[in-house]
Amino acid sequence: MPNNQHMITIGQLSAGTGVPASTIRYYERIGILPKPGRIGGQRRYRPEAADLLSVLRLAQACGFRPEEMRPLIYGLGSDREPALRWQRAAQRKTADIDLQIERLTTMRRLVQQVADCKCADLAECGRSASLLMGART
Repeated sequence: MPNNQHMITIGQLSAGTGVPASTIRYYERIGILPKPGRIGGQRRYRPEAADLLSVLRLAQACGFRPEEMRPLIYGLGSDREPALRWQRAAQRKTADIDLQIERLTTMRRLVQQVADCKCADLAECGRSASLLMGART
């Protein structure tokens, strides 16, 4: 255990990383950040916790959900190197992002077509919508 002088409070960890204390506590609660020791009832973190929070912030910026972050950090049985875990997860996330882009592109096309709508009534809009959506009647 490191010297208590080198341990930092949740406030210091939050200030140093830009991660709100509530998020740090949430990450602890769901098991992606180890629970810290306590001194006088107050959480005390090792300075390395800031590095782990940086990794978690990166994962979040990449679109990983909290339930996807734990295996990235700790692995499944820790039989794989972190780089390999991240590479495989990045491949899966890239495929997810590609699907999202495809859906958003379709949505944008539809919204642009709707913006050009000149329908006089809802019946005409319904017929137009059926054509746009490829519905069969």
